[in-house]
Amino acid sequence: NMSDMILNTLAATLDDIEGMRKATANRLRILKASEPDADGVIRGMGLGDGHYSVMALQQTLEDLEYIEKHTVKDLQTAMKQHPLGEWVKSQKGVGEKTAARLLAAVGDPYWIDEAEFEDDEGNVVHRPARARTVSELWAYAGLHVDRSTSSAVRRKKGVQSNWKTEIKTRAYLIAEACVKAGVRKDPEDDEKRIATTKYAKVYLDRRAHTAYTHPEWTPGHSHNDAMRIVSKELLKDMWVASKAL
Repeated sequence: NMSDMILNTLAATLDDIEGMRKATANRLRILKASEPDADGVIRGMGLGDGHYSVMALQQTLEDLEYIEKHTVKDLQTAMKQHPLGEWVKSQKGVGEKTAARLLAAVGDPYWIDEAEFEDDEGNVVHRPARARTVSELWAYAGLHVDRSTSSAVRRKKGVQSNWKTEIKTRAYLIAEACVKAGVRKDPEDDEKRIATTKYAKVYLDRRAHTAYTHPEWTPGHSHNDAMRIVSKELLKDMWVASKAL
């Protein structure tokens, strides 16, 4: 089973520390800010670096940054020791930290563990362990197609979604890094782009495809669509690697 409690715990801890660090940095900024915001309103307190409140919050921020740095190192170590660590290492653009956080959100890409839960009527339902399909993994990440609209699914107000947004977000961030690492200027034509990695090729091929099939799309629409396809390819490859193991 590719689900790893140590990796999951470290990833959750990093999420908590990041949240505390960002909140502390925002509070420190408000204590020190003296310039008006874009709407002309001054929301800061204009305190100097020597004020005891600023000094205390600054020390807290530095402590959190130190803890965050070492938690990242621990998470990266856990990823190296994970069964999929070698696969992650072989993928250009896939970082150990981001891959670990994606795996923590997904669990085992290929296998769904045995579970018990209550249905809407309060009855205990037993779900046996089983393999999942690639399509199920995509659906879990919110990368499937809404059959009613024949387009990518989107959250709707008042309707509970059956996918995990964190997986979609983590997969997108890794896909973005993979594309940046693999798309280069064509040395013979500055207007063209060439792919040096698999995921970069998936991205460029999709952009070329939709430029022909959907000429009305904006560059942003085309980019987001291609990133969705790269995210799906990435998750599929993780599923294949997990199945092989």
